Amino acid sequence: MTQLDKSQTRYRKAFILLLLVSILATFLAIIHEYIIVTLLAVIFTALLYPVYTQVVKILHGRRALSSVIVLVLAILVVGLPLLGLLGVVAAEAIQISEDVKPWIEKKIPDQYDLSRDLPEQLPFSEQLEPYESRIIAKVGELAGNTGEFLAKSISKITQGTISIVVKLFIMVYAMFFFFIWGPDTLTALMRYIPLTEKDRLHILEIGLATTKAILKSILVIGVLQGILVGLAFWAAGIKGAIFWGTIVVVFSAVPGLGAPIIWIPGVIYLAATGQTGWAIGMTVWGIAVVGLVDNILRPHIVGSEAKMPDLLVLLATLGGILMFGAIGIIIGPVIAALLVTILEIYRKIFYDLYSTSE
Repeated sequence: MTQLDKSQTRYRKAFILLLLVSILATFLAIIHEYIIVTLLAVIFTALLYPVYTQVVKILHGRRALSSVIVLVLAILVVGLPLLGLLGVVAAEAIQISEDVKPWIEKKIPDQYDLSRDLPEQLPFSEQLEPYESRIIAKVGELAGNTGEFLAKSISKITQGTISIVVKLFIMVYAMFFFFIWGPDTLTALMRYIPLTEKDRLHILEIGLATTKAILKSILVIGVLQGILVGLAFWAAGIKGAIFWGTIVVVFSAVPGLGAPIIWIPGVIYLAATGQTGWAIGMTVWGIAVVGLVDNILRPHIVGSEAKMPDLLVLLATLGGILMFGAIGIIIGPVIAALLVTILEIYRKIFYDLYSTSE
């Protein structure tokens, strides 16, 4: 090949690459509203795929019918109960946001004596006395802001009903085809990634394993801890027990922090309102019962599938929620896990190159 031919080939490749990037960027801009929905369809399809394969066997290879049956079952078993729970949580969130501010206004001007109601057994009760008004205000502000945030979020969802319906339709429609053509499509797409087959499979396995670990944390550990904390709040007479239990479910993806984020402020509230016995009881319940789920059940149910430090899981979860909303609970840790995996591949490739150069 002459120098002119090499130059033409180089320019041709550069032009094709530039054209590809331009068209891809334009296409992503067109569908950006539905990227998250499509990603969710991929995640849920991967999680339900074992069920789909079993249904295909039962129906002797009728893939389209099997896809419809799995989708209908998923909607009936998960979708409809979730919508019902969302309505209850919305009502309690609105009620909490409306109740907190009057409570703060009543307590602070009355010079409420925090040291009077804090049990002597609690550490640093005397040291907390100078900050009593600030503690009460912050606890109430946290509860109010949380309720107000969720109420506004749910309100936005209900106001954008048409948009939500369209996105749900796209997700279900995409899942229908992903069940049927997913493996072939994935194999074709993976060929465009300039990595070895081993590295491609590693990235795919990490993404799926992390998603499974997060969903197990939410659906099993989170639901169990949410029920336990919700029951404790209901027994102690704290309003919005279902709401606070749902918050525990949301934060359960973070090991060791999900439930305490909610029940510890509950203990402070009970102590501050003079319910010392309930405060001590909830402390024991939170440590001995709710904590047992994290310490005993989580390692067996979730295992080490996520393979990430707890701090990274926490940052990825909170960052994901801020960027993507509620679905960021899943997307944030998955992206973090993929980043860790790609960094490992990067280190391996450049270590090999460095070793070769020496």
